[in-house]
Amino acid sequence: MGFEVNQKYIAAELCENRDKPQMHCNGKCYLMKKLKQAQDKEQKQERQSQKTQIQDALIVKPLVFKQYSLAEIKFHIPFSTGIPQSIKNSIFHPPQGKG
Repeated sequence: MGFEVNQKYIAAELCENRDKPQMHCNGKCYLMKKLKQAQDKEQKQERQSQKTQIQDALIVKPLVFKQYSLAEIKFHIPFSTGIPQSIKNSIFHPPQGKG
């Protein structure tokens, strides 16, 4: 749209072929040049965006492993006689006599 509004100015001042009226360029060379620049800029930005996305995907936070020594680890092992509690209380014990 901007080209059509400014075509007379572009054809008279900016056109590379303004000295060759027989070509009937009328500033179209300038328009094509600007469109090519815009396309190149857009492709460059797209490649940069993709590069950034790939870099973001590849950056992984390092894993941190904490090492513990046996002195730091506290084990809770309940006292056991080796006989299950339910059996220990059910074993018959004869009465102890006096004597």
